[in-house]
Amino acid sequence: MRQFHRRRLGWRPILLLAATIWLVWNGAVIAADSAPEPLPASLQVTVDTMWVLLCAALVFFMNAGFAMLETGFCQSKNAVNVLTKNLIVFGVVSLCFWAVGFAIMFGDGNAVVGYSGFFLRGLDLSPLTGERYSGVFSSLAWAGIPLDAKFFFQLVFAGAAATIVSGAVAERISFFAFFTFSAILSLVIYPMVGHWIWGGGFLQTLGFQDFAGATV
Repeated sequence: MRQFHRRRLGWRPILLLAATIWLVWNGAVIAADSAPEPLPASLQVTVDTMWVLLCAALVFFMNAGFAMLETGFCQSKNAVNVLTKNLIVFGVVSLCFWAVGFAIMFGDGNAVVGYSGFFLRGLDLSPLTGERYSGVFSSLAWAGIPLDAKFFFQLVFAGAAATIVSGAVAERISFFAFFTFSAILSLVIYPMVGHWIWGGGFLQTLGFQDFAGATV
């Protein structure tokens, strides 16, 4: 009797798997048969902008995650110091990246560095569908979302880069030295490397592929 009961139970996962495959297959066939109509250009830009801002918000909370991780690895007497450092560093990076870093990274320039659009003052008429781009951030012309959304998306990655370094030097560096390095990182180092790959620099023209942004 027990043997028969075990055999009956053994069929249930197989039936569940078969039902799942059938549902997925039918869903794919229905989706292929009834393709949705394309969204209007203005609505497409709105949806794209919301998606970029959502992704940027998620990356922004990476800074909080790194702060918690770094605090957990430190001595309890340094917890407040570590949390304060992680809070202030994002402000330092935000100011430096807004003033100079974003222009060096994505502004029109040469194969090594961008030199247009400092303080986000350059012209940027992000294209809608079928329109031609006009502005000084040509490397970002692939999307019609507003420049402010593009900037925020890139800013949180710059902040995450500085926060990662913070964990490597926890309890081993002074406030002033770390904030000085973070300013240099967000002003020159990170933007320049980013320009080579993402901003139309020489690596991009050579066909370099930055898988999932791992290089920058």
